[in-house]
Amino acid sequence: FTSQAVFQAVQRNAVPVEHAAEFGQLPVQFAGRIIPMNTFSAELLRKIHKNNKIGRLNSDQFLLGILTMPQMWMQVPFIANSNEEVAKMFQLPEQHFAYAQVFDPKGNYKLLARVNEAYHKPESQRNEFDKDIIKLDEKINILFLLLNHKLLTLFPKADAPNDTWYAPGDDLSGIPEEDSLFISRSLPLYLSEVNRSLESGDWQQPNTILDSIAAFQQKADQAGHINPKKIRTEIRYNKQNIFSKTRTGYFALGLLLLMTAFLRLFKEAMWTNILSKVLVWGIFLVFLYHVYGMAMRWYISGYAPWSNSYETMVYVAWATILAGLIFGRKSDLTLATATIFGGIILFVSGLNWMEPQITTLVPVLKSPWLMFHVAVTVAAYGFFGISLLLGLSNLLILSVAKKETAMLHVRELSIINNMSLLVGLALMTIGTFLGGIWANESWGRYWSWDPKETWALITVVVYSVVTHIHLVRKLNNDWFFNLASVMAFASVLMTFWGVNYLLSGLHSYGENEGVSEVFVYLYAILFGVIVLALVSYRGYKKFKSQGSTSNFY
Repeated sequence: FTSQAVFQAVQRNAVPVEHAAEFGQLPVQFAGRIIPMNTFSAELLRKIHKNNKIGRLNSDQFLLGILTMPQMWMQVPFIANSNEEVAKMFQLPEQHFAYAQVFDPKGNYKLLARVNEAYHKPESQRNEFDKDIIKLDEKINILFLLLNHKLLTLFPKADAPNDTWYAPGDDLSGIPEEDSLFISRSLPLYLSEVNRSLESGDWQQPNTILDSIAAFQQKADQAGHINPKKIRTEIRYNKQNIFSKTRTGYFALGLLLLMTAFLRLFKEAMWTNILSKVLVWGIFLVFLYHVYGMAMRWYISGYAPWSNSYETMVYVAWATILAGLIFGRKSDLTLATATIFGGIILFVSGLNWMEPQITTLVPVLKSPWLMFHVAVTVAAYGFFGISLLLGLSNLLILSVAKKETAMLHVRELSIINNMSLLVGLALMTIGTFLGGIWANESWGRYWSWDPKETWALITVVVYSVVTHIHLVRKLNNDWFFNLASVMAFASVLMTFWGVNYLLSGLHSYGENEGVSEVFVYLYAILFGVIVLALVSYRGYKKFKSQGSTSNFY
């Protein structure tokens, strides 16, 4: 059989969505958290396949399929690979390959020698090939543990002081015989009943076994770590896909409001005023849904939802929309650009190299000073983002506008731009001081010139210069001020993104897959800004010759 034929077969014989959802409600201990099986299966599929679905199957169906039909799934090419050199060296298909394809006819692991070689290198000396083959090895090991029933830690030990949970394939010698028999036999029995139910269509027996496993968990969980309400909330959070929906809402409403705002720049009409108000209320409702999603993450995790790269991006989007709503009372164009920018940020947060899973925090990250530091600093990024967009909008107006009245709109947006810069600068300065307090609490010193600290200070200095640029008489004009507000955002990108992914230090996340590709887009954006600056300067000079311009202050 071809791999495509095998995949079609496993899809035809997939567990029904309804029963897979029942299976997805089981609590399981994973990565230091007690989570629903639905979360575990979603993270597993995202890690191995780089997607939230595989064909027509959701993550719960995928996990049950591997457990009930392991021999067939070993032939399905679903393991993601982005390195062409690895594919050529081991004769693997590009993009996706099957578990069975990494073993030779004698059962030897093809990648073993190169994996060992990569692991023996110091991390700083590993090249792209080494990093990618280590990531592939992690995926293979995850599947190996799953197929041997050693990954599903479903069963808590009743008298364990350190909250120990066991998988059916673990060593159960230290557990009472009655419990060890249940742990070792219940999952295999459940899987065999699932296979029978696939033929008969009667799912009563598998449901009964799931109930017995859940009852065992509740009885053995004497410390009360299983929180049924939190489990249900996390499943609801997984299924709603909140930030993907808010991203779509922001893009759609933001673009419509942007078009309406530009129409109103040149011609006022009653229908545009009404449409504008409807769109603003729509954006506000989507914003509330965004807040709801962040609140759910906070409740599920137990900590503020801005503690890793994904959560911080979601929070930056929130802060950007909030800033847009604050200043949007004076200008629809401000809210429109902020909304689109918020959608772009959420789009980036949803890319494959971002990791959206909820994780546990190390003790140093549980400080309330850190929570305040990140909240205030990242909120500043939102206001700086508004200034970026307002600056670009003004440069665009200067590039295309013909009437002298356009300078009135440029002046209005420039004033809002300056207000946004001042709020952002105040927040950034306060946030940097709060970061020093957290550093002293955690490491016993306020400042160490870590790359993050250094670039935060650079950002404060850069925006201080921009907000005081009007003191230089020759630079005291709307064109240069707006261009400076655009170019200054490069310091924010370096502080937030560059330090986290490109430099080493206490704040570094390490380089993720796909980060290097971002440079292509950044260079393209830089080229576009340079072209826009030149074209807008010609427009500014034209208005200046007509006497339509004035000093910024």
